[in-house]
Amino acid sequence: MILSIAWKNFYRQGIRAFLNVLVTALTMIALIFMLSLLNGFQVQATRNMSSTDMAGGQYRVPDFDILTPTEWEDRTFSVPDKLHALPSNEKAEVLIQQGQLFPNRRLYPVQLRGMEIDQSLLDLPLSGLKAHGPQLEDVIPVVVGNRMAQKAHLEKGSTVVLKWRDRNNVVDARNVLVVDVADFINPRVDEGVVWVRLDHLREMTVRPSEVSWVAVSGFEGPVDGMEFHTVEMLMADLLALLKQDRRNSRILWAILMFLAGTSVFNTQILNIFKRQREIGTLMALGLEANKVVRVFVLEGSLAAFGAVILALVLGIPFFMWFQSVGLDVSHLSASTMPVRERVFLDIQFFEVVSSVSLVVFLMIFVAWWPVKKISHLDPTMALRGRGIT
Repeated sequence: MILSIAWKNFYRQGIRAFLNVLVTALTMIALIFMLSLLNGFQVQATRNMSSTDMAGGQYRVPDFDILTPTEWEDRTFSVPDKLHALPSNEKAEVLIQQGQLFPNRRLYPVQLRGMEIDQSLLDLPLSGLKAHGPQLEDVIPVVVGNRMAQKAHLEKGSTVVLKWRDRNNVVDARNVLVVDVADFINPRVDEGVVWVRLDHLREMTVRPSEVSWVAVSGFEGPVDGMEFHTVEMLMADLLALLKQDRRNSRILWAILMFLAGTSVFNTQILNIFKRQREIGTLMALGLEANKVVRVFVLEGSLAAFGAVILALVLGIPFFMWFQSVGLDVSHLSASTMPVRERVFLDIQFFEVVSSVSLVVFLMIFVAWWPVKKISHLDPTMALRGRGIT
């Protein structure tokens, strides 16, 4: 009986009920979309960084800090036999040093990064270096990123002076030939790294068998004198940025929830004032006050569950369409986000269930809150339309 009364009252509200349901459904869709899009950014950024820089983690000496260039020379090490014996598709040896380019008589500080040319663990556009042998030539072949090429006015075939310091603190300089200008996903790498063959950089810096780190496909167990850094540790700054974006999205979600809750709340208040005589009649006929409250709460519940159904009807086609086209993030090329291609949603089941459950709970709560006064209602005054003030 109570459910039947609630359904008839809900249906009788017409356009107001539909608008409440629509706003709540769109709130659910927007919340799931924002969380899934941030998940997609994180998944894609992690995949890109892993495939081009970090692999499954890196072995480094303790206290190595990529952001402290003055200590790079003091944090190199000879590759342990355990890591050196790994096949080329499971490890990549890397040596980094400070350097300075002098394009058009201007100083341009760079990171020299020597990469093991035969490795296949990292997906890097360094094919231009493979055409040159291990013997160091008078003009050193290098590869630079698009950003560096634009800022330093370099292009494929350009020759520029490079200066560096070897392990004996002897400053040396030589011409380098830009054999290729490539697009590196990591913006810092694209703008600040000059890529050299590992054997060339070792000879240039008099470090015949040393590296700064060894990227591996996965944890290979403890190595004496080494620390293993996971992808999460290496991406701590980026993950913190995405975490902050997630907090900001929750602020937007709270605003949407406030608007949806206010809509339902105002509708309930209006219903109670307009239907005082109806409430008084029900109570005069013997319907207990708490059952009248349940009628109104059921009306709010019907709106909440109707919103879930509408969210499914509207959301599933929308998410399917979005997954087929993705989000174009080419405008992020000037940012620090290691994402270049389209981003797709990464929908987590737990987030969907928790988001929908929270929205339903809040909608039922704001439907119940205004009708508490009914339990203190005088049926005689309600029949006169003056029971609630």
